[in-house]
Amino acid sequence: MRPLLITYTIILILGISSMLSGIHHLANVAGFIGAIALLLIFFKDRNSEETEEEIKIRRYWYVVCGTGIFFSLIFGSFWNDHMGNMI
Repeated sequence: MRPLLITYTIILILGISSMLSGIHHLANVAGFIGAIALLLIFFKDRNSEETEEEIKIRRYWYVVCGTGIFFSLIFGSFWNDHMGNMI
């Protein structure tokens, strides 16, 4: 549970600081962390019989990863005025 909370805190700090400062690179880093964590959680080998606690933790990880990707899409990509050299 501790790595989950640390990751979620980092993603929230990056997303909120990107929102307040306007530096879209911070939100893109949050999205990168979310995407890598999603890959690690989604493709992890699971036991044939998972406990309810493992299923609950996995769902929490999906929420954390989704939050990072959401921050990246909203505050990173859409606010990036240098994307494709469009000014």
